[in-house]
Amino acid sequence: MISFGTGGWRGIIGDDFTFENVRRVAKALSILTKAKGSSPKPIVVGYDMRFMSRSFAEAFAEVLAYEDIEVWLMSGPAPTPMVMFAVEHERLDYGATITASHNPPQYNGIKVIVEKGKDAPIEVTDELESIIRSLPDEPVAHGAYSELVEEGRIRMYSNRNQYIDALLAQVDVEAIQKRAFRVLFNPMYGTAKDIMMVCLSSLRCKVEMINFKPDLVHTRRVPCPERHSLRDMEWMMEDGIYDLGIATDGDSDRIALYDQRGAYVSADTILCLLYYYLKEYRMETGGIVRNLTTTHVLDSIAASFGEPVYEVPVGFKHIAAKMEECDLLLGGESSGGVMIRGHINGKDGILAALLCVEMMATTGKTLSELAHEIERKYGATVSYSMSLPIAPADCSRISSVLFEARHVPKFPKPVAKTSYVDGVKFYFADGSWCCFRFSGTEPLLRVSMEMKSREEIMEFVDALSADETLNLRRLQFSPRA
Repeated sequence: MISFGTGGWRGIIGDDFTFENVRRVAKALSILTKAKGSSPKPIVVGYDMRFMSRSFAEAFAEVLAYEDIEVWLMSGPAPTPMVMFAVEHERLDYGATITASHNPPQYNGIKVIVEKGKDAPIEVTDELESIIRSLPDEPVAHGAYSELVEEGRIRMYSNRNQYIDALLAQVDVEAIQKRAFRVLFNPMYGTAKDIMMVCLSSLRCKVEMINFKPDLVHTRRVPCPERHSLRDMEWMMEDGIYDLGIATDGDSDRIALYDQRGAYVSADTILCLLYYYLKEYRMETGGIVRNLTTTHVLDSIAASFGEPVYEVPVGFKHIAAKMEECDLLLGGESSGGVMIRGHINGKDGILAALLCVEMMATTGKTLSELAHEIERKYGATVSYSMSLPIAPADCSRISSVLFEARHVPKFPKPVAKTSYVDGVKFYFADGSWCCFRFSGTEPLLRVSMEMKSREEIMEFVDALSADETLNLRRLQFSPRA
């Protein structure tokens, strides 16, 4: 079944994600494109460095070109932000990229991008799903790739230089060049490899790169920039020879950092650092939008500057929409996605990393010093999250318990407010919170919370573990924070 979640459609290669299903998505996009008028605009198609991503991109292009839609196929693996940049600056109606982003190696997927370079909203993905369901149960017609290229119906496209120039235009190049930072960069086998190296070299940083293989076939490492997937990087950073460690995910729209001591910098902390830096040091105006599983410290920072804060469901399309609607300065999510006003209409891990380099250069402070500055002003919190693999039967059971019966676990303190906008989120009077929601890209139950201390986190974890109605122990839930 082809179903679009919070980050496009993803499936296991050879199971759900097959050439025929890729062609069905392309066919649906061709129908949607033609519905806009008799002379459809070209569609740019990108792909990441996963196993057979280029071949899947060619199959996608074959269908579009056969349907008389000109295809601009990226000439090499491209970051998703670079594809979004192309759709916006070429004034196209649609783009698509073959990527499963941060998912495990056995996955691949398709992200659809709409005009102005935005993630496809739910209205578009719902329509695509409806068209796919209406297609006849037979192979999708398509042309031969080599012939379509010869005929000029598929042409190679690159906006690499324009994208790099746009990235460097967002940062203080001269300030960074004076510092000659030592950087350890981990693209996690993904598409940021060449772009980030060009940018950091232009900024006169001394860079060492690890994990830049062309695909994920021969590794069990998940290209997700979270601490459990970055142990080799952490070990290297602990030697103290680098000023900064940067990691990006498979399609380069997420980021993780290590400070000069080899300490992991969480995605929540990165968002706080960037927003605080843009407000306090660059003196920029504008509020912030975060998803419902992202730190509320951002709320305190925004309030101190008299700026608004908006909370939206998980899925970066919601953040991008609110950014545009309210002309906000920054939007972000606790999984490492950051959007900055004035760049593309989506998250970009490369730009977020470059801004963090600028932050160190212009303030003369390390990431840990800046984090302590924020903690002194706004207080300390501790975040916790766990992703629990969940079978269909358990998914149905927990949905019934939490969302239909609206069961409230026996928390250590009373609930002040409850929201069912996306999963269920329990808010407490002191600003702490706890959230349950199903992943939009994998069969997982996500449990997230933010409290005032690690001891309080453990109290909540113990309470959830002991809740017989939820029975999370069945999902191997354990008090491991």
